[in-house]
Amino acid sequence: MNVSTITKNIIEDAKKIARDYDNEVEEKKAIKLKEIDIAINNLKLKKQETLKEKISLLAKTEASKTNLEIKRKRLKMEYDVLGEIFLEAKNRLENIDQSQKEAILKKLLLSMDLEYIFSNKKDENYIREQIGKRYRGNVNAVGGILAEDATGKIKEDFTFETILRHVFENNLKEIRDISFSEVEYGFKCIHL
Repeated sequence: MNVSTITKNIIEDAKKIARDYDNEVEEKKAIKLKEIDIAINNLKLKKQETLKEKISLLAKTEASKTNLEIKRKRLKMEYDVLGEIFLEAKNRLENIDQSQKEAILKKLLLSMDLEYIFSNKKDENYIREQIGKRYRGNVNAVGGILAEDATGKIKEDFTFETILRHVFENNLKEIRDISFSEVEYGFKCIHL
C-alpha cells in the first residue's frame, strides 16, 4: 500500500465519518425540530384553551350583565305600573259614590275612640251631622277621617290615602303577582 492509497483510504474514512456525523446531526436536528413543533403545538393548544375560557367567562359576564339589566328594567316598569295602580285606586276613592262614602265614614266614626274628628271639606257636613261638637276642622285628604285626643298628641289616621297606602304596602306582593300574572288565582286579571 502506497501513501496515496492510504491517503485515499483516510480521506474516504474521513468523508464517511463526516457523512455519518452529518446524518447524526440531521437526525438530532429533526428530533429537536419535532420536539419544538410539539412544544409549539402544546403552547398553541394551551393558548386556545385559555382563550376559550376567557371568551366563555366574558360571555357569561355579559349574559349576567344583560340579565341584570333586563331585571332592573322590569322592576322599574313594575314599580311604575304599581304606582299607576295606586293612583288609579286613589282616584276611584276620590270619586266614590256618596252613599258608599257615607257608609264607610259611618263605620270609621263608630270605630273612633278619640275626642276630636277631622275630615276633608267635601265630607264636613256629613261628619258634623254625625258627631256634632267633636268636629274640629278640615284636613287635606281624599276622604276618611282623622281623630286625635284633647292634647293633640295621640292621632288615629283613617284617611282614605292612609288606609289605601297601608293596604297597598301590606299586600304589595299579591298586587304585583295579580298585576303581572305570576300566580294563578283562578280568575282573569283586568288590567287598567
